[in-house]
Amino acid sequence: MQTGWNKKGIALNASSEAHFIDHLAIIALIMDIPLFLFDENCFLLAKKYYPGLQVYLKDDSVFSLEDLTQEYDVLFTTELLGKKGRSFFETAALKHQKKWRSVFCPHGFSDKAFHFELCVLEDITLIYGDNMIDLLHERKVWDQIKNFVVTGNYRYTHFKYYQEFYEKIFQEEIQAHFDKKRPLILYAPTWLDQEASSTFFEATSFLLDQLPEDYNIVVKLHPRLELDDVASCYQIMGRYEKKKNVLFLTNFPLIFPILANTDIYIGDMSSIGYDFLAFDKPLFFLNKQKRDHTTDRGLFLFRCGTEITPDQYGDLFKIIEASLPNDREKFSVQRKEMWHYTFGDKRSFADIKADVIQACIV
Repeated sequence: MQTGWNKKGIALNASSEAHFIDHLAIIALIMDIPLFLFDENCFLLAKKYYPGLQVYLKDDSVFSLEDLTQEYDVLFTTELLGKKGRSFFETAALKHQKKWRSVFCPHGFSDKAFHFELCVLEDITLIYGDNMIDLLHERKVWDQIKNFVVTGNYRYTHFKYYQEFYEKIFQEEIQAHFDKKRPLILYAPTWLDQEASSTFFEATSFLLDQLPEDYNIVVKLHPRLELDDVASCYQIMGRYEKKKNVLFLTNFPLIFPILANTDIYIGDMSSIGYDFLAFDKPLFFLNKQKRDHTTDRGLFLFRCGTEITPDQYGDLFKIIEASLPNDREKFSVQRKEMWHYTFGDKRSFADIKADVIQACIV
């Protein structure tokens, strides 16, 4: 379990939210460290979907963070520790006469900057690229970032390396659900965050009632959506789950195997939209609050696709079909530029690991 620089690192997901796994598992692989999980479902998903991962299921009733501090030197997590968390670990490290480091691993990049602002409280932050740096500058918090490492989109790099493995999973677990192969739409709404960003409860009925027979659609639910409004969420799912060309996808942490097979993306503020830029395919954005994407930094990604406002939901597929013939000519350059601006050039895992090691020993 040695990380290779005379320190021991550990990746930790203390929650039951499965979507964190797709980030922490790959960081653990890059750093050659174990991933500790407390939730059995997350543990089974991690073992199934991430080849070579050292993953352990821990009993949270006997697990001690102080013991963790004694045994390990560097903590990797997708959850912000904040002042209270950092204070605890620093106090425990002082007791054990050692220097403790923590690395914050954001779970995707989106234009929802309120989450990234809290990076200033963290020890070391993983940064995707220039888009995130500029966003933090604009929020006037960049100068407060203590230490950082630029990673690019390491999840896409991992997917490309294991593409044959992940394509098999897609065919067996997603494509096999449909009665036949059709062009695939992915609808990936975010959750009802503090900005009420999700379009799921307002737009899903419009989308699925109008869905043409010659498309399949995957509705990729954010794990927190089921908690936002349990009754409404399951009511919507129950209404459409028997349609032969509709799949509500839950408990599935992988993103890129779906994106690689997706022909059309429909979303709102989810970070999945930025990931989909890798494939230079049509994006459609549901602008729930009718904000001006030409001036609103919070809708920066919207310039890479076609915007649809709530008053247009009734004509959603007419808009999609009318936009497709000219989509590449209109948006391809913007998508490629936005991908590079957000994630930069591909970084090798060896280089990422070396930079993280350097940040930890400074």
